[in-house]
Amino acid sequence: MSVEFRQRGAGEIAGIIRRQKWLIIFPMITMTVAIGYVVYKLPSIYESTSLLTVKPPTISSNLVQSLSSEDLSQRLQTINQEVLSRSSLEPLVQKYDLYKSERNSGVPMELIVDKMYKNIKVELEESGNEKVAAFRIRYRDRDPQATRNVTAELASKYVNAQVQTQTEIAESTKDLFERQLSEKKKALDDLEKQRLDIMTANVATLPDSEQGLVAQLSGLRDREGNITKEKETLMNERGRLSDAIGANNRQMRLIEDFGEKETQDTARQAGQIEDTPAYAQLVQRRAELSGQLDNLLKVYKEKHPAVVAKQNEIARVNDEVEGLRKNTDKRVQNASLASTRKAELQKKSLELENQRIQAQIGQIEQQLITKDEDLKQNSAQVAALEARINSIPNVKVALEGVTAQYQSAKQTYDEILKKKNEAETVVGVETNAQGETIRVQDPANIPQSPVAPKRFLLTLFGAAIGFMLGLILAAAVEIPRLFTIQNIADAKHYTGLPVLASVPPLLSHAERSWIKRSHLFKLAGGFAAAIALIPAIVLILQMTKIFDRLVS
Repeated sequence: MSVEFRQRGAGEIAGIIRRQKWLIIFPMITMTVAIGYVVYKLPSIYESTSLLTVKPPTISSNLVQSLSSEDLSQRLQTINQEVLSRSSLEPLVQKYDLYKSERNSGVPMELIVDKMYKNIKVELEESGNEKVAAFRIRYRDRDPQATRNVTAELASKYVNAQVQTQTEIAESTKDLFERQLSEKKKALDDLEKQRLDIMTANVATLPDSEQGLVAQLSGLRDREGNITKEKETLMNERGRLSDAIGANNRQMRLIEDFGEKETQDTARQAGQIEDTPAYAQLVQRRAELSGQLDNLLKVYKEKHPAVVAKQNEIARVNDEVEGLRKNTDKRVQNASLASTRKAELQKKSLELENQRIQAQIGQIEQQLITKDEDLKQNSAQVAALEARINSIPNVKVALEGVTAQYQSAKQTYDEILKKKNEAETVVGVETNAQGETIRVQDPANIPQSPVAPKRFLLTLFGAAIGFMLGLILAAAVEIPRLFTIQNIADAKHYTGLPVLASVPPLLSHAERSWIKRSHLFKLAGGFAAAIALIPAIVLILQMTKIFDRLVS
């Protein structure tokens, strides 16, 4: 069966420490002396400080805003990159002959500047007044005067760098806004040109002309209706005139037909002299003369002059009748000619009427052609106006799009212009030192006492290290013995049997004397070893420069 490890009480642990006290004391002595020697050989480190505050602006806060702690922290980071750069610190090393031993030993300048950079601390200063921003510069070095000089020069660099940095920032900001302003102005000009090009290319279809175009379109459509009505009227008139020509043609055919018949009748009538008025008159005259002659014969004889005269008159009438008969062909011809001429005159009149009507039809045809041309032209104008009106929404959308872009770009332009004016104001403020400036509130002091190394504390730290080493050595010796039976309590615990009696070690006088001498020899050997290790530890510490790094 397994037995649990017996726990030791505080008295037993104290007894172990008393028994191994020299194993603890010797390492304490060694480490205390070695570290104390190394620490007291370290050069004293002095620290000089300077308090810098941010002077509020001397102009209205509406133009320049005061710095907050966060703003000062960000600004310090920017200034640190310039003031604490190698190009700024290296001249200080040469000017004030800093780190002479390191430079003489051949340490590269990069490492020296890096060491100097680590010895500079820039910290924001807590202030009860929230409106006052401040920070403190700390610098550590071996020479009090050099420490003070470096701190003072760093403070002056911060004072100058703040103004320069703010001026450069303001200038760069102004330049940035000027470039952006130029770009936005070009964009505005491009949009304005684009808008002008759209308006120039669509002068006839601008949204403002929509009402006028609609009115024009309505007028053209009314005109188209009027032209159509006029065309219908002309076509009706042309039909009426064509019908009149047809009627005249029919009348001419009738005249031709009736003319021939009339000519024949006239010729027949002209051939029958009995039907002529002259013949009737002559017959009537002859009848009258014959009656008179008969009356005269009743009174007179045939040779009577009156009878002879009447007979002569009757003979003349008969001659005239015979003359009429002889002139029948001529009369027939004259009558036929007269009838034909009459028909021709009627036909000529109708032909002239047809020519007049044809002329009117020609005029109507010309008017119809003109009306067709007017209709075509009107239809083309209507189509053009409809196309223009239909394209107005597209032009309107394009113009609205360009106008919206222009308004947006104009707003951006105005904002950038405002920022540029503000940046120019800030440039003027910074140039004339009217803005916030850093000033030295507490100048750098010459330190009277070193701040490092803390020799006493470091020596105590060495003693603590020695004590821990001693405890480790004592534990290394005592722990194996804890697993063996060394006394009555161990015997009872591990055997579980009662102890009836214990026999103390029985030593002779010589054995006791040897034990004492052996213990003294061990003490002397341990002391000698402790003393002998001191130079070695000192050498190791000096070579590793552990404490140099801690205090520098």
